[in-house]
Amino acid sequence: MATQSTPLLAELDQFAAPLVASGRFANTTEVLRAAMNALLQAEVSEEAYDRACEEAAEEGEASGLAEGDIFERVRAKYGLRSRIPA
Repeated sequence: MATQSTPLLAELDQFAAPLVASGRFANTTEVLRAAMNALLQAEVSEEAYDRACEEAAEEGEASGLAEGDIFERVRAKYGLRSRIPA
């Protein structure tokens, strides 16, 4: 893997410097690597969430129209208080 050197903006350098000084990271490259890994994980999680939502929406559409009060059925299923006065 080729090594690239990217000059840090002053603000990023100010952020990384205390992390390196504390010994948490050996150098600014490790700080940047950790930041990139966190960004990548967030992107992967967001994509997985989006896929799950799309699949749930497709499943819901394929199941047809719900009859009755679907919200009351969900409340009953999860033991939630009914909004309809008894």
